[in-house]
Amino acid sequence: MTRDQAFSLAKVFGAKPQNWVTKQTDYLVVGLIETALGEEPITKKLLTGTPTISERDFLDWCQARLAQWSSSLGG
Repeated sequence: MTRDQAFSLAKVFGAKPQNWVTKQTDYLVVGLIETALGEEPITKKLLTGTPTISERDFLDWCQARLAQWSSSLGG
């Protein structure tokens, strides 16, 4: 999934995606990061203390939100 696709999905389901991380950031969606064998991903170094979720977890969250909406509409 591209960043633009993830941003669009997040907005549709009520999140407020940003291009930066601050102390107010609730979660960071982390996709696959390619690095040299044994090298720590740069993202992990920059985000100490910021909760991260995988792309799969993000998609699961989107699916759960859709299910909530569906049930509230009587579907």
